[in-house]
Order: sequence, then structure tokens, then C-alpha cells
Amino acid sequence: MNVIMQVTPHDPLVARDSRPFGAGQGNRMRSLLWPLPSVVAGAFRTALVKATPHVDFSGNMPQRLMQIGVAGLFPVNKDQLYLPAPHDAVAEPKENGKGIKKLHRVVPQATQGGCDLPEDSLQPVMLSELQAKGDFKPADVPAWWPVGKYTEWLLGKNLCFDSSFLLNPLQEKRDHVSLDAEIGAAADGLIFSTAGLNLTRLPRMDVDLSMPLLDRFAEITLSGRITIPDSETELKIGQQFGIWQPLGGERRMVHWQREEQQNRAKVIGWECPSEIRSALANTTKVRMVLASPAIFNDGWKPGWLTNGLSGELSGVKLRLVGASISRWKAVSGWSLAPPRGPKPIRRMVPAGSVYFFEVEKSGDAAALADQWLHSVCDNQQERRDGFGLAAWGTWNEKENR
Repeated sequence: MNVIMQVTPHDPLVARDSRPFGAGQGNRMRSLLWPLPSVVAGAFRTALVKATPHVDFSGNMPQRLMQIGVAGLFPVNKDQLYLPAPHDAVAEPKENGKGIKKLHRVVPQATQGGCDLPEDSLQPVMLSELQAKGDFKPADVPAWWPVGKYTEWLLGKNLCFDSSFLLNPLQEKRDHVSLDAEIGAAADGLIFSTAGLNLTRLPRMDVDLSMPLLDRFAEITLSGRITIPDSETELKIGQQFGIWQPLGGERRMVHWQREEQQNRAKVIGWECPSEIRSALANTTKVRMVLASPAIFNDGWKPGWLTNGLSGELSGVKLRLVGASISRWKAVSGWSLAPPRGPKPIRRMVPAGSVYFFEVEKSGDAAALADQWLHSVCDNQQERRDGFGLAAWGTWNEKENR
């Protein structure tokens, strides 16, 4: 059973990075740009138990909860899902440095020079000589793209940024102090700061600063997809499901509720757009964009590429041509399921990373449309935790000429 959940934060959420924080470790909490999938998955599974009568965490309940799949969270504005910016979009700034002159698309291309890549037949993903002629330093692109614009990009169409694109959430920083009752001043060494993410509004791209403050921001909710196995008869999400539950650090509260309760239009984006479904059925070049960080057995490369750069996913035979990925990120955590204790540090491929594939003949890639925003990770538990959600599109080797 798949259920779409709406999540509404009550407070700025704390999504700590891995740097030490606490007594004797550090007095400044630093924040990630977005909560990790495993944090979201753990928070919902806890909320589900608390919302289910006559159920607790005893017996085999932790193992049963781990079978529930949690995908997301993604921003939603005007019933449209937002996805993280793809890494193959390179923005050329204007001459004055204010604004974006042109958005370039990078694809794999053969090169005459030497290139130290991990696989011999892998092609570098880079700007062409014509694109790089201006010798510019790339500008930042907006962090979150509406799924409609995202679809256009995945189909090879040109884009211009406007106020429908959203930036990373603002961080709310708070300074804390413990007062010494005797002297009425700060106790020695007990001053610290925390940072939280405001996930009720995101800044809009390219807005006039003379506009009213609220008009410069888009009001959002958060959306997640929950998958409960058919064999699970006790843990269910009813039509009236709704519960307040902490998410992330410092017990900051969010409200989980089933989307249908809102009596509004269905969130657009969780299902594969029809244009992409048609394009995949008529192409030999496929693009995979990570919508959430991924964990692969082979580091940067999916483990299902078992024969060098070739492999099979959902019955589709793919050959990797090139990849545009950012530097790896670390993820760890603490397991409350037996055996309890710290989780090992793993390397994540960041969200927005792009993999370029080829298939043998036109039509072979049609089945990938059914994998839209489903996980491509190697490990089944990491799939259930929401790592490695992927969006699919097409590419053309002549796009950046």
C-alpha cells in the first residue's frame, strides 16, 4: 500500500551534520541543508507506532517497522512537487555578476586529452569548447526546481529561471546561555549556538528586493510517500491519520497526516510525467538524476553495474557512459533497533548527481518510467529508508555543441 503524507513543521527543524557538538566537544551546532532520508524514515516509523492503539516497540516491532518504506521529504508549493537541482545544469553569470546569462547543459563527450577516470571507457561530463569560450566561473543555480520545469530539463528543453524556482531554506540560528545564579552572568563555558531549518517557507529565485517580505518567499508543505507491505495487518494508515511527532534534533515538532484529508488536488510529481514516459520509450540515451542521496556498494557507482560499466535495472540493460556527481557526503547515526548502537559511517552520492546511460535499442528504456522516484540503491534496507530516489530523462550528445 502506497500513501502520500503531508508533513507540516511547527518549528525550525534541526538537521545536524556530523561535527561534534556537546559538553566538551563543541559549542556550535552546524546544520545540513536538508534532513537526511534515514532521519525522516525513523521519525515516521516512530510516529506510526504512537498513532496505532495497543502497539509499542516491544517484541519484533523494530524489525517490522524497518520493512516500511519511506520516500521523501520534498517541498510542495501549489500542489507541485519540487526536486533538487540536477548537477548537469551549469549557469553562466551575467557580466556584472548579478543574475544568470545562460544555463548550459553538460553531457559526456569524447576528449583528445588525458583524463584520470576510474574506468577506461568512461567519458568526462563537461562543457564543450564552444560553451567554455567565455571562460566564466559558474554561478549557483536554485536548489529546488518545480517538477514541471524539471520535466522540461530532463527532456532536453532550454530553461530560464524565474520566481517559481526556490532556494535552500534559511537557517535560524539561536544563541543559548546558562546563567550563574550567584553572579547573574553567563556561566563559564556554557554558551552555545544551534541552527534550525525554516521549512515552512523557502526563498524564491530572482525576486525584487522592493517586494513585500512575504512575497519573496513561497509557502510550502513537505510531502513523503509511505509504502507498507501487504503482509502488515496491524500497522495501517487510516483516512483520519494525523499525529504530532518530533523530527530531527532538539525534539522539533512536525505534523504527519494523510494527504487525502486535505480535500485538495493530488500532489503532482510522485508519478512519472507522461512526456517522460513517452520519451523513454523512444530513446537509446537515458539520464538518471538522484532526487535523494544514494548509497552504493561500489562508492560512486551503482552496484548493479556488475560488468564494469554495464548492468541491469528493472529488466533494462544499461551501459554507463559518464557521470556528473558532487563530492561524497558522510552519513552515520544511532540504531534503536537491535543490536542498538552507533551505525557505521557510509559514503553518500549527493542528491542532484547525474548518470548518463545508453541502452541497446529504442524502446528498451520504457520500463524505467515505472521506477520514477523509486530507489536505485543496492541494499534493500537503504531503499526502504529513502536513499537513492531517482528521476529519469533523456539526453543527446549534441546538446552542448
